[in-house]
Amino acid sequence: MRLAFALFKVFPYGGLQKDMLAIAAACLARGHQVTVYCREWQGPAAAGLEVVLLPAKAYSNHRRDQAFAEALAVALAQTDYDAVVGFNKMPGLDIYYAADTCYLAKLTEERSFLARLTPRFRLYSAYEAAVFTGATRILMISAREIGVFRHYYQTPESHFHLLPPGIRRDRVIPPDYPEQRRQFRQQWQLSAGQKLVLLVGSGFRTKGLDRAITALAALPAEQRERSVLFVVGQDNSAPFEQLSRATGIADQVRFLQGRDDIPAFLWGADVLIHPARRENTGTVLLEAMVAGLPVITTDVCGYAHYVEDHGMGVVLPSPFEQQALNAALSRLLFGPQQDWFGRGRRFAAGADIFSMSERAAALIETLAAKT
Repeated sequence: MRLAFALFKVFPYGGLQKDMLAIAAACLARGHQVTVYCREWQGPAAAGLEVVLLPAKAYSNHRRDQAFAEALAVALAQTDYDAVVGFNKMPGLDIYYAADTCYLAKLTEERSFLARLTPRFRLYSAYEAAVFTGATRILMISAREIGVFRHYYQTPESHFHLLPPGIRRDRVIPPDYPEQRRQFRQQWQLSAGQKLVLLVGSGFRTKGLDRAITALAALPAEQRERSVLFVVGQDNSAPFEQLSRATGIADQVRFLQGRDDIPAFLWGADVLIHPARRENTGTVLLEAMVAGLPVITTDVCGYAHYVEDHGMGVVLPSPFEQQALNAALSRLLFGPQQDWFGRGRRFAAGADIFSMSERAAALIETLAAKT
């Protein structure tokens, strides 16, 4: 089959981008041809993929996305594909991979009515409606979000196809874990008594970085002095650096940008903190769990139920309360230690959390045959 993949931009360390590349690789492994259309590609080219950059010049991000979608429609009309698979919401898709939450729900429930009067809202809500009120088939990675989309768009249930998680197996606790942890902590000059809190993800406000910094600053003095926070991800760190200075812990918060060596951080840390405001899934929660790392997260994350079901940390209920996060961080860092490694190994051995890209490729193949 000839498949067209479409998304606005590709950049290293983005969760959506990683998913797209994994699904593309799985489609290639099944003998299909994959052409990726985007308006921007950062980083090295992916083996086996044809990449087509479409010009999309405009002063605002949403206008660039609109220009790309319009150029894509022209390009697709000139080439015969078995299916067009979108990784951002836009018109003209046969299949949509739903990595994002419902835009209309977010703007309706979390923003003032003024936000719904902007050209940005009109564009993105129209693009979302094109997917969920048309014939597009939808690959879902969050069961909970199906109900949200159906509430706002009355999309037929038959249009949704739920995928399992798809994390990388290199996150699983390695046989030489103690040595890996020792080397990591030596590299980053962490003493035996220091506690490392880890936050991984791009989009710092959405991931709740301000909440994490506030929780670290709220630890009792003796605990706070022994704790550090590493932030791994791509975003503007300036407001959060300012917050860390204002709360007196600037020397204990390190911003490390996006990185390829995430497993080493998972094995070297003492807790993963992920107090997100909105999160379709939260893949990093599962990555931490199979690494034997306890997790603190919020119940808005689609994958938070795995943490609760397998006893791998704390899931904070909504509405969010900062005091609850503060207490959870202190308890997991300095309270009685539990068998995180044993639970993590059992979870990795028994859960269907590695097969997303292969299952997505199989579904794309099946759905494309019906278009």
